Amino acid sequence: MSPLGPIAAAEKSHMIVFFLWMLPVCLPILIGLPWILIKYRRKGGTGAYHPEWSHSTLAEAVIWGGSSVAVVILGVLVWMNTISEDPYKHTGANPIKVQVVGSEWKWMFIYPGKMASVNKVVLPENTPVEFDITATGAMQSFWIPRLAGQIYAMPGMQTKMNMTTGELAQLEGFNSQFNGAAFPLDKFEVDVVTKAQYDAFLQEPRKPWADLLTQFKKVATWDGPQIFDAPPKGWWDKASMNPDLANEGGAAILPDAAPEQKKIDDAIRNELHISQNQSQGDAQ
Repeated sequence: MSPLGPIAAAEKSHMIVFFLWMLPVCLPILIGLPWILIKYRRKGGTGAYHPEWSHSTLAEAVIWGGSSVAVVILGVLVWMNTISEDPYKHTGANPIKVQVVGSEWKWMFIYPGKMASVNKVVLPENTPVEFDITATGAMQSFWIPRLAGQIYAMPGMQTKMNMTTGELAQLEGFNSQFNGAAFPLDKFEVDVVTKAQYDAFLQEPRKPWADLLTQFKKVATWDGPQIFDAPPKGWWDKASMNPDLANEGGAAILPDAAPEQKKIDDAIRNELHISQNQSQGDAQ
């Protein structure tokens, strides 16, 4: 409800409009039910008892006609908004392209021909962005709430999400699809920066691509964001069709006694402790 980009702002507007259109359907029920229970209660009720009454054409018309009109209007609005905000449709000319690989329980971001990062994506302000998204192992749901809605990513498949960034901000993205032991840790940093800061980010020192790939396959969770060289050209397309290139069989289910599971349990306890002690403003 605190949108940063135009896509998230439109989604907020849709939610408000849908809520208002549902009020004519919901309010009579929410108000009428307690009113009827009070007025026609067995002891102390003031409503007249009419055992022969069975039908009212006017009541039928209001109840079914009003709700039908509301459903038709909502259906048209949903259809129009879905078409206008198709995630495959570019939100501007010459978007920045970022390839995404979601895995249990970490995110890889590839800036084709430039660099790669894990659990951190940096984007210039007020700029169109095109994400190409896939997953390895369990299904993921890619979501940066203040920029755009979520979109599912599945192993062996490709999808897209287009958006435009907003003003300077430090945001959080995460996987909204519950998918196993370290789900609470499945988050990534999103920094919306100036164009100069974005260009500087692309020039930061980095580690070899081979180190990223070896570690990405080996571990279930990732300790902090890191930056690496870009993969060979076409690697993301190959990985989207063959998830084993980035994942050794999946890690969604780990034995309780496995060292990696103990590490995950400890990290989740620390994460929950931090979240419970944050102020509401910090949490948002």
